[in-house]
Amino acid sequence: MGARFEELAWRDTPIGLISLRRRRDPALQTEVYEVKLGDEFLMSSLFPVAEIELARLGLASLAGGELEVVVGGLGLGYTARTALADDRVRSLIVVEAIEDVIDWHRRGLLPFAAGLADDPRTRLVRADFFAAVAGDGFDPDRPERRFHAVLLDIDHSPRHVLHPRNAAFYTPAGLRRLAAR
Repeated sequence: MGARFEELAWRDTPIGLISLRRRRDPALQTEVYEVKLGDEFLMSSLFPVAEIELARLGLASLAGGELEVVVGGLGLGYTARTALADDRVRSLIVVEAIEDVIDWHRRGLLPFAAGLADDPRTRLVRADFFAAVAGDGFDPDRPERRFHAVLLDIDHSPRHVLHPRNAAFYTPAGLRRLAAR
């Protein structure tokens, strides 16, 4: 990378302007990839521990093999990549609301996520995760399909959601709907 800062992609979406940026951190001597929604930082390649541990811990408690997994939110790809590192994962559906984020992965803009979009176990589905929970499910070809694990990495927390409509998911009724999937 020649420049110290580069905006790799950006687009206005229904939830705000989303951008993918790459910058050189001179103190750490590394490239940092960041996703912003408006003025808010959504994720950074400097801090992937929560995403990695979400997948690692979420799958560790499952017995057996041949797991079918859903990841809610693609982002920089850390949760999905970590899930695929588990040899038991037979199929992975990643539900992402913003087509541009899927496109970043298909175009190879994130070198640490290389191969994610091309892995034969992976299917990137453009859909609203929360609407899928409440509606027809995560697999457009098999609406009633059930999964061994659903790893959600969209909102910052149940109290700090990206969009107010997501809050209904974090209720007993919303979690019961998820458990049925």
